[in-house]
Amino acid sequence: MRLLLFLFFMLLASSLAAQKYDWDDFVEEYTSDVERAEEEDLQQHLLELKELSEHPLNINTATVEDLLQLPFLSEAQIEQIHAYIYLHGQMQTLAELRLVPLIDDATRRWIPLFMYAEPEQQETDKRLFSRLRHDFSTRLDIPLYYRVGQQQENGYRGDPLYHRIRYTLGNSRHFQAGLRVEKDAGERFYDSYGAYAMLHDVGILDKAVVGDYRIGFGEGLVIGGSTWNSKSTPPLKTQGGIRPMTGMDETNFLRGAAVMLALGNHIKLSAFGSYRKRDATLTNKGEVQTLRTDGYHRSASEWEKKRNVGSTVLGGNIAWYNKGFHLGATGYWQKFSRTLNPGSQQYRAIYPKGNAFGAVGMNYGYTRYRLSFAGEAAYSTAAGGWATINRASWNIGRNYILSAVQRFYAYQYYSFYSSALAENSNAQNESGVLVHLQAEPLAGLQVTAYADFFHHPWPRYRMTHSSTGQEFMLQGSYAISRRHTLLARYQLKRKENGDRMEPHHRVKLQWTCEPSKLWRFQTTGSFHEVLGSKGLMLSQNVRLVLPKPSLSFNGQLGYFNTDDYLSRIYVTQPSLYSSVSSASYYGHGMMGILTCRWQSKGGRWMVEGRYGMVRYFDREEQGTGLQRILSPWKNDLSVQTRIKL
Repeated sequence: MRLLLFLFFMLLASSLAAQKYDWDDFVEEYTSDVERAEEEDLQQHLLELKELSEHPLNINTATVEDLLQLPFLSEAQIEQIHAYIYLHGQMQTLAELRLVPLIDDATRRWIPLFMYAEPEQQETDKRLFSRLRHDFSTRLDIPLYYRVGQQQENGYRGDPLYHRIRYTLGNSRHFQAGLRVEKDAGERFYDSYGAYAMLHDVGILDKAVVGDYRIGFGEGLVIGGSTWNSKSTPPLKTQGGIRPMTGMDETNFLRGAAVMLALGNHIKLSAFGSYRKRDATLTNKGEVQTLRTDGYHRSASEWEKKRNVGSTVLGGNIAWYNKGFHLGATGYWQKFSRTLNPGSQQYRAIYPKGNAFGAVGMNYGYTRYRLSFAGEAAYSTAAGGWATINRASWNIGRNYILSAVQRFYAYQYYSFYSSALAENSNAQNESGVLVHLQAEPLAGLQVTAYADFFHHPWPRYRMTHSSTGQEFMLQGSYAISRRHTLLARYQLKRKENGDRMEPHHRVKLQWTCEPSKLWRFQTTGSFHEVLGSKGLMLSQNVRLVLPKPSLSFNGQLGYFNTDDYLSRIYVTQPSLYSSVSSASYYGHGMMGILTCRWQSKGGRWMVEGRYGMVRYFDREEQGTGLQRILSPWKNDLSVQTRIKL
């Protein structure tokens, strides 16, 4: 019987492999619900996932911590994978995931990009620096236009080119190192740089990083830089601990050292320290009015704000795990070399003041088969504020997941490194409840829905009083056949802005057709209406994959017509490898993008290019200030090369 099952799953795996579900398919499907994400956070998140896909895990030997790195796996699903292997022995093929009760169709499509099934005894090479692999990539963006900043004597200090270099060295398990340098358009020098070295699973040393890293514990209230949050995919597990900084983000990382020790099977102890210079806008007295996060040093005024305040951070975490339970405590202390004085405006009154800050928190969680719940309570010294978040998830059979998240962030609470589910960018001045449903009621039909109710007790920017709001989303994706898929999404968001309620209605309809293994067509219509202002966009995507010369083309052509900026349309665009690109359009015009990628046999060489175009019909120039372009056209060219040895 076991042999028959093995043969059946091998045939099934062969049929799935023939569909050639690849990284580009994953990025498009995984980010299909994302239209207004913080692009830097999403870029970093995808880079970390790409790093995992380059070094896949053996599902038969992967630990809980290993599986927690995959954001689409919930704690309940991880428990079920381990329970299946314990009861039935090691998996011979990933197709056996169909027998794991809580693994849905989407998760089964994604897992083979990050994992494989192989008997444990075949993994014999456990040397620290064995089988090292080199990965080098470089990207150059060439604008085929000039901005005003390039034409004025007191404008941008450097040329209009963007350039970055990334290099990583490591193996699949114990060692990894990397470096990065970047020059933004308009900058004179390569003024963004970083490097790291990491050891993993070496004796009691669970993980250690020297250089640039990101870190997150518990639910992210105190410090939460190791996950990416979205309402369409609410948090289903705790933060991922210590991770090296592999992306190009110039702001959201720590620089120094971090270590995590495994003290037996149930306790992990972590400590971290960091010192780095931050960009800031200073007052006439030399105090910090605003910490800058854009990373630009193009003009003389931006150059004056470059790395003019030092930041020292020390902290730690202790966590206990046992039979589905986990408890933890996190804290950090931070001191700036200058005093923070955000100003006297009403919305700035709750911003942190002084030069020394700290936050502490306690987190908990429990997972048992279909039920999972967790939470965290935190206290900050900035103004003596409290914050708490609690979540619960219930797997109603294989095809239904119901979850809820409650949050309360007092306006006195502030942590510089918090990253938790929130309507605003920070976990501050907000309370709310989110209810989320993920369902597959019929074969081929996937439904996602959520309702979020939130309140801001302190006046936000452009508000003179407390404010409230609601957000609702319903999305359905139905595979009519193996070649045709329909997607429909409706989103209503009611949020006060400028002392008035703004109801945003967004509709998206999408048809995807794959007539053969070579071609893929996707037609999308998007509509946005707010306060009588209407916006419409129609776009067509075409993808062609030629296996023999190993060439792929991805193109997008779109037409947009909106009444004004209020009804702008957000669009996810074709992008270069290991990245994501999005933009918003308003007014009347058209846009087009074409990417081309060549990959050598074995994947050692990759060369790709991207051409982007925008043409406005209702204006003769675009942008403002030094970014202004004196033409209705905007054309860009990007080239990227990658070498793996």
